Amino acid sequence: MTVHIVGSINLDIITSLERLPLPGETVLARAAARLPGGKGANQAVAAARMGAQARMIGAVGEGDAGRWMRDRLAAEGIDVSGIAVLEGRETGTAYIAVDARGENQIIVVSGANVLLSGVAPVSDGVLLSQLEVPVPALLPVFAQSKAVRILNTAPAVAGARCLFDHVDILVLNQPELALYTGGAGEGGAGENGTLERARSLLTRPEQAVVVTLGAEGALAVQRDRHVHVPAVPVVPVDTVGAGDCFCGSLAALLDEGYCLTEALPKANAAAALSTLGQGAAPSMPSRAAVEDLLSGAATEHAPPIKNPHAGVLS
Repeated sequence: MTVHIVGSINLDIITSLERLPLPGETVLARAAARLPGGKGANQAVAAARMGAQARMIGAVGEGDAGRWMRDRLAAEGIDVSGIAVLEGRETGTAYIAVDARGENQIIVVSGANVLLSGVAPVSDGVLLSQLEVPVPALLPVFAQSKAVRILNTAPAVAGARCLFDHVDILVLNQPELALYTGGAGEGGAGENGTLERARSLLTRPEQAVVVTLGAEGALAVQRDRHVHVPAVPVVPVDTVGAGDCFCGSLAALLDEGYCLTEALPKANAAAALSTLGQGAAPSMPSRAAVEDLLSGAATEHAPPIKNPHAGVLS
């Protein structure tokens, strides 16, 4: 079918530093680059390179940056007919600093992304979105779409709780989980605490929450079961976009017919590979690279997580 990505489209300005600056400090960059980015665009590229038919829905400005971004996405085989060009507006821009260990700091000027509106519901495939576009624009899409609906809560926005009732799979990292559950909560620290907090976000029995744990992998949680999938160990060059790679790859695999517990190891491997290159969208790996990484490795199959969407979570 199709992975429909509703989300942000940014031009990324990336600087490479020995170390990230402290507050008030000036540091010299070793290099700078202009690359395609934005969480929505990154996830679209990840889905396309994983083999999905991807359709990008978003907004750009009418200048050179917007044309450049549309051309880069189209070159990946992504359907860009859903990208609105807004007269008199600037394309979103992200200013990213990356240190020698691959850690980063990001400042985003949202530009045209905050004006996204009027998105039509999706009737098939997988719907994937993030929170760099307005929550009011996402609510009717998630509420009315018949696709498998995945929401990545990045960056965390408190008002996004209204979307959770209309989500089939919620993907978030540990800081985002803490924000939506009020901190450590009753479960405390460790895996048990993460499980308690993740389950508190479930609003329907058939939903699943996926908590990404960085170097520790990912945890998929449903009301009556959970499974932990370890990460693929790598020495990262640049972690920008790793979470986007995970989400886009996961959406592509679910659209292909994998269940969640089958898709998670491949999505983890894709995210690990994405940290070995510079930039977000350019570092998204091909399906062949992911399969090569996983080939020959012994795979431990976890019990499937049930969901009414046939072939998706069970």
